[in-house]
Amino acid sequence: MSISFRGLLLATATSFALVACGGGSTASPGSTGPVTVNPPGGGTTTPQADFDLVPNDNCPTGTTLETITNATGTVEACTITGTVTENLTLTAENGYALDGAVFVGEDGGANVALTIPAGVTVFGKAGEDYLVVSRGSRLNALGTASEPIVMTSIEDVQGTVNADTDRGLWGGLVINGFAPINDCIDATATGGTAGCEKSGEGSSGLFGGDSATDNSGTLQFMQVKYAGNLINDEDELNGIAFQGVGSGTTCDHIQVHNNADDGVEFFGGTVQCNYLVLTGIGDDSLDWTDGWQGGAQYVLVRQASDAGDRGIEGDNRSSNNELTPRSNPTVANFTFLGGASGDTGIVNRAGTDGRIVNGIITGFQDAGVDIDDGSIARAENGSLTYASLFLDNADNIESGDSDETFDTEAYVGSSPNVTQGNNSLSNEFFPGAAELGVTAEDLSDDMNFDNVTYIGAFGPTETPDSNWASGWTFGVTESPTDCPVGTISTGDVVGGKGICSLTGTLTTNVRLNSNFVYQLEGAVFVGEDVGGDATAPNADAATAILTIDAGTTIFGAAGEDYLVISRGSQIRSNGTASAPVNMTSRNEVFGTANLATDRALWGGLIINGRAPINDCIDATATGGTAECEKSGEGSSGLFGGNASDDNSGNLFYTRVSFAGNLINDEDELNGIAFQGVGNATQVDFIQVHNNADDGVEFFGGTVNVKHVVLTGNGDDSMDWTDGWTGNAQFVLIDQSDDAGDRGIEGDNRSSNNTLLPRSNPTVSNFTFVGGISGDTGMVIRAGTAGRFLNGLITGFQDAGVDIDSDETAAQATSGNVTFDSMLVLINAENLEMDDDAGDTATVTAFNAGANNLTVGTTSVGDGQYVPAATDTQTPATDPSTIDPFFDVADYVGAVRDANDTWYQGWTILVDQ
Repeated sequence: MSISFRGLLLATATSFALVACGGGSTASPGSTGPVTVNPPGGGTTTPQADFDLVPNDNCPTGTTLETITNATGTVEACTITGTVTENLTLTAENGYALDGAVFVGEDGGANVALTIPAGVTVFGKAGEDYLVVSRGSRLNALGTASEPIVMTSIEDVQGTVNADTDRGLWGGLVINGFAPINDCIDATATGGTAGCEKSGEGSSGLFGGDSATDNSGTLQFMQVKYAGNLINDEDELNGIAFQGVGSGTTCDHIQVHNNADDGVEFFGGTVQCNYLVLTGIGDDSLDWTDGWQGGAQYVLVRQASDAGDRGIEGDNRSSNNELTPRSNPTVANFTFLGGASGDTGIVNRAGTDGRIVNGIITGFQDAGVDIDDGSIARAENGSLTYASLFLDNADNIESGDSDETFDTEAYVGSSPNVTQGNNSLSNEFFPGAAELGVTAEDLSDDMNFDNVTYIGAFGPTETPDSNWASGWTFGVTESPTDCPVGTISTGDVVGGKGICSLTGTLTTNVRLNSNFVYQLEGAVFVGEDVGGDATAPNADAATAILTIDAGTTIFGAAGEDYLVISRGSQIRSNGTASAPVNMTSRNEVFGTANLATDRALWGGLIINGRAPINDCIDATATGGTAECEKSGEGSSGLFGGNASDDNSGNLFYTRVSFAGNLINDEDELNGIAFQGVGNATQVDFIQVHNNADDGVEFFGGTVNVKHVVLTGNGDDSMDWTDGWTGNAQFVLIDQSDDAGDRGIEGDNRSSNNTLLPRSNPTVSNFTFVGGISGDTGMVIRAGTAGRFLNGLITGFQDAGVDIDSDETAAQATSGNVTFDSMLVLINAENLEMDDDAGDTATVTAFNAGANNLTVGTTSVGDGQYVPAATDTQTPATDPSTIDPFFDVADYVGAVRDANDTWYQGWTILVDQ
């Protein structure tokens, strides 16, 4: 018998998908080995090939039935050789081998069409085997989403290919057209005319001409794998070379995988290719030169760990940057993921123009965007433009160009809607809160492009199971079946998902996907502590990034299970409104939690950073310096340092529930402890529900937070100490009836109220609802300063606002504790009046502010956060005039009206 060819290819692809989605280094899928064919008894038969691709021994006219032998075994296929001079349609049931350079048509001679139906595989045996479509002829590669066309190597056919590292096993695909180019063999010819033509790489014939709308056929739903023979240093075959190809050519849904040279390269021409997937490319993934004036929309680049240079290398012409027609493509809606060997996301150079918009570039080791010398003048005159990019790379914008008179960093960085930060991509490719927050460039002025409202290759409604790359690509969006690298399978299953454990210290990057549920076993540390000096971190300490995809659940089973992010490492929790990240207890995962009363079922989340604090282990250290560091609660390691802009990652749409182990009276775990966390850390849309101690506590640092929901917490909902100087906006607190102390407990430092840097946050747009056990809405004490505006405090059993301690009273008297646009209504006592100095300061400071009221009515209460039209109102204070962190807000409270639902859908709201 013989091996089923399509079955083998599917098995190989699946094997690759499993290791590729696991993260980290991947192993080869391995070899199937040669298959011994034994004839049946009762006579003799003609032996079959080990791999029979022609089940009926019937090849179409223009091809030849042949048995190909190599070290692995034999393959029976229909062979195509030489020049195809008549129309040729391949039959769907067969596989086809290229024998040497196969030309479709003759340049200046016969114009023919090669038609390849859906599901057909064409392979090369060696680097000398490649397919060339001559000018005037056509390739009609008519794959479908369910049956793509595959162009690959004989090793892939035989199952011996290494899907991760094999490249250059055959030649590739070259398409020559009559569209304009600018680099002419004849130095006297004019670019873009019929006299301007050029000889293609790999002796692939002439290309170029005067027909912008030239039609070289159709390429749809096609894979090109393991190609790119390197003929010499100057002559290399790309996965697909579009050489002078015209806009009449249809090109969409194309993947090039593991090409040795570039993935796709456009040598002039006007063709547009949409829905491109370029994976594991050895050099540049997307390259252009010679005056390409086409475009591309929806482009995914994922580099491998062992090879890869640039995501884009865009030239006009290296030998003469001023040749015309000048390269001037538009590339829109792309996602570029750099690998360990990746250099730069986009390099525009050699005189190219272009419009680069709606892109995500992340993970490149040198830079995200670079403009080299030859294209600087094009940027200066506005012909090379960028807009709506999200950048997360070692250096987002190259700043070391030799032309010191041009500031690439300033030019790209100030372009419309260019954002730099921590990416929030989930399942590798799909946009999260950070990317969805970037305004897309309007493409309505170009009929060749969809005018979508998002950046990146994939839209907000696409998922790993349903997206434009599903089904027809190789090793891209398949769901993994093994626990991610860095985790270990427990063998248990809950809700149809396997449970993977996290333990000890993670010293390499780990990505958790939503296909599994993850259990913390003991204290899990992300990275090792690098010290407090951001300018001179401990080089011997291993740092790591823990990335958590949208919809992922992590749980602890006991108070000793908690997660710590060490100084110098990062957490990237990339939840979305429809698929939040859930950090919770085993009880909730297994359906036995009491949502209203359960607490302290696991530890919680602790983030240590290198931002300034004021309480130092070393009594001789100066607050806010690298020497001022402190040991965190729960043996969570050191925090503090000298970097206000320290970056500990991001928390987007992240929920922490039922945590807060009470180690002892002085050592308690908060839901989320921000310990010396810097303001480059992004925190937006977080909830802490039913924590046994405080909901969130800020131990110094400068981190800013927005859209914070704190419900049912056992002690204070929001706490700070040790010199926190960050900001908070849109904070919703709802205490439960069985537990809870203060809405805010804000300190500078209890042991020494005058330590510097002094706590001095600004909190705007908050709604605090007290419970039966609730004490005070806001206690400001221990020397803290602060500014509070647009707040609604109601339902507390002791008081609404209380300034406590002489030092904080002094700060209020000096104008460093202020209140504006505050509604403090229907508390047992709206302003604390116990006749101490702090209480006098409370009344004085509150009355000194603008638009503050303590008399009136409100319908806001348990589970009801939307003010009624008949509620007492007061004019708001616009916080955006205080700090650019704040959104413009012309209302008081965390919730504007019934249409403002930011807190719903991704949270646990017991009272609603």
